[in-house]
Amino acid sequence: MPIRVLGLYIIAILVLLRFFIYPLQSNLEEKKVLLGDHHENYQIKMRILERQRENPEAKTVVDQGTLSPLLYEKGESNSYIQSDILQQVIKIVEGKGLAVMNFEMLEPIAGKKITELPVLIRIKGKVEGFAEIMEEIEKHKKILSIRSMEISRSGADQILHLTLSTFKMEI
Repeated sequence: MPIRVLGLYIIAILVLLRFFIYPLQSNLEEKKVLLGDHHENYQIKMRILERQRENPEAKTVVDQGTLSPLLYEKGESNSYIQSDILQQVIKIVEGKGLAVMNFEMLEPIAGKKITELPVLIRIKGKVEGFAEIMEEIEKHKKILSIRSMEISRSGADQILHLTLSTFKMEI
C-alpha cells in the first residue's frame, strides 16, 4: 500500500510540474526573443550615436532665418493665431461649398523653442471637397500640419474631423 500512495504522490507531483514548469518555460522563451530584439535595437542606437560623435559637423541644423517666415512670431497671442488659422480654413471650406459644423481651440503644447497650436474643425460635405481642402491647406504660407483626420458618414454627407496644428516661435 505505501508504494501505491508513494506512486500517486509522484504522479501528482509530475502533473503539477507539467502544468507549472512548461508554461514558465515557454514564457521564458518569449522573454528571450524580446531580450534579443531589445539588444538588437540597443546595438543600432549605439552605432548611430557613435556615428554622430565621429561627425559632429554633420548634424542637420535649420537656420532660424529660414524657418522664421514659416512660423508665427513670439509676440502674437495663442488665441489670435488659432483664430487666424480657423478663419482661413473656414474661407477655404466655404469656397469649396462645404460647411463648418463646429470647432474647438485645443490647448497649446508648449516647447522650449516652438509651441504647437492645434485646432479641431468638423466639416460637413462631400468627400471630393475634402481632398480640395487638403490641397489648399498644403499651400498655406505658414506651416500648417494635419495632426489627425477622421471621416464618418452622416446621412448623404460625410463629416470630416480635422485637427490642424500651426507653430509659434518661442525664442
